[in-house]
Amino acid sequence: MAYRSPLPRYFKNEQGFALPIAIGMGLVMLIMGTTALMVAQSDRNSAFQRKQSNTSMFASEGGIARTLVQITDQNNNRLLTRNYDTINPNTGNTYLGPDGVPHSGDEETTLVDEWTGYAPSGPGCSTGGGTGTPDLSLSGTMGQAGDFTIKAYRYNGSEQTGTLLVEGRRGDSRSYVAVKLAIVTIPTDFPGILTSQTMVLRGRSVLGMHGNIYYDPASSADPSLTGSAAPGDASRPPYLSAIQTDSISGSGGDDNDDGGGGSTPVDRISGTIFACQLTPTLASAATGSDLGAIDASMSLAGNASGITAYQTSGINLDGTETLTVDTTDGPVHLYVNGPSNLRGSSKILNIRMDGRLPQVGDLRIMMTADPLKIFDAACIQTAFIYNPTSDLNLQSTGDGCPSDGESNIDGVVWVKDFDETTAGTSGIVVPDDVSSLADILGTVGMAPRAMVSYVKHWQDVKY
Repeated sequence: MAYRSPLPRYFKNEQGFALPIAIGMGLVMLIMGTTALMVAQSDRNSAFQRKQSNTSMFASEGGIARTLVQITDQNNNRLLTRNYDTINPNTGNTYLGPDGVPHSGDEETTLVDEWTGYAPSGPGCSTGGGTGTPDLSLSGTMGQAGDFTIKAYRYNGSEQTGTLLVEGRRGDSRSYVAVKLAIVTIPTDFPGILTSQTMVLRGRSVLGMHGNIYYDPASSADPSLTGSAAPGDASRPPYLSAIQTDSISGSGGDDNDDGGGGSTPVDRISGTIFACQLTPTLASAATGSDLGAIDASMSLAGNASGITAYQTSGINLDGTETLTVDTTDGPVHLYVNGPSNLRGSSKILNIRMDGRLPQVGDLRIMMTADPLKIFDAACIQTAFIYNPTSDLNLQSTGDGCPSDGESNIDGVVWVKDFDETTAGTSGIVVPDDVSSLADILGTVGMAPRAMVSYVKHWQDVKY
């Protein structure tokens, strides 16, 4: 008889059901394992992205630090007063715009590049250094931290600040850091007195650490002179004679103010004398509100919106009459369209009401045609006087300004001729702080040296 397995009936009926259960459980375990791997991989990717982002931030901060080190070079630091703003490929506009503020809406569609290829060259008679070609690196590698690139730099002359934007890059991560820098400009051989043609001081003093004189030797009593002579130089006397004496009347006599017709004039000039013709190209066409003739005391003021311009047909003050210009809120440019005379103890004053000292570049007296003459003990205080087509005449008889030393002008004078001046000692005191006139140096082929004094603001920028 054949053998039959003693299998229970119920097991026989249900055999084959365990396999689907096992497969289902396996799929569940596989899904759970895959999910766990995906979660782990997502966490890993997030951590990697965070690491990349942090590293790119390190690269941008390192790029800022490296740039600040490079910019201290005397050739590179001249870039601190120039602009560089590349195009953001995502927007088609520059990164910062003229105001130096990211995302402010003033960004341009055209690249701004005053850095690449810039090679400053001062006039041959200037002794100032740092006129070589800048070699600032616009990009670099920060080792394992990634790479950096300078994307923009904007200089604000009125605020004396510069905004530097650097991109840090690590893999696909990008980070941007903008720093606002306080910039100090240091003029070298600054022209405190500049005449594009005749210079006849006749013993008048020029004082101050920037009391340097530039004149055209061809229009002087000694057209053979070239170069320069600082105080104490053995070559100084001929330069003094050349600018003390009218070329028509010749040397010697009282024009030299030598105390009796000798050959060595008295030296009342604090700075270097440069036998070098500089011809500024500042715009002097009249603009602004028309004040008519100023022939009595008057007050003017600037405003926070920018330069405030006025024009007048002439300034004629006498006695104690005073033209007061308040530059607390902003600079003032006064265009003068006719001859002007200050007599008695009259004054033109640049003042501030916020406790800060007025800046010489904040009051600019722009003569458009006729001469400016100062008599008696009158004074122009803390102003830039520009007369490219006519004269400045000092016919004063005494000290009129409050600065140390005898002066009738406390400021900077750039004119065509310093002529028809009477013999005397009261003259011009050039302020020690001329940083507010850094913008005009480029008009005579000179560039100020600049330096970063400190970091005013740091900002993480999103692009």
